[in-house]
Amino acid sequence: MREIIAEDLLTFLPAFYKKLMKGISITGISKQQLWLLHLVENYDEKPMSYYSEKMMIPKSNLTSISEKLIQDGLIERVFDPKDRRVILLKITEKGRAFLKECKQKSKQDILKKLEVLDENDIKKLGQLFDELKIIFNKLD
Repeated sequence: MREIIAEDLLTFLPAFYKKLMKGISITGISKQQLWLLHLVENYDEKPMSYYSEKMMIPKSNLTSISEKLIQDGLIERVFDPKDRRVILLKITEKGRAFLKECKQKSKQDILKKLEVLDENDIKKLGQLFDELKIIFNKLD
């Protein structure tokens, strides 16, 4: 059964992305930059190596991804007070505001896509997401 679920997740997640997230455009930054910005918001002031591991990319790639966010004032580099050789990434207020705006726009785009569903489908989807949240919280 676990193998079937693993297979289902591998096919469901791309379909989920395609149906709901495709077409949602965040202007000004790439998807990888947006992902990094989310990570820095959730795990603020961690070393560059931490984010490169989370994103499963080489640290050298992370440097180029983070550069535009730094130039745009969305994140900043700070030195670790314990070891000044270590560079930490920190989200700025401008970065928080940008993410808030992105989330709001994405939410509106998703709401538009959900308009094709009737109230019964919406209720079922809500119940399924409630159950999924409970189950996925056990995985962490």
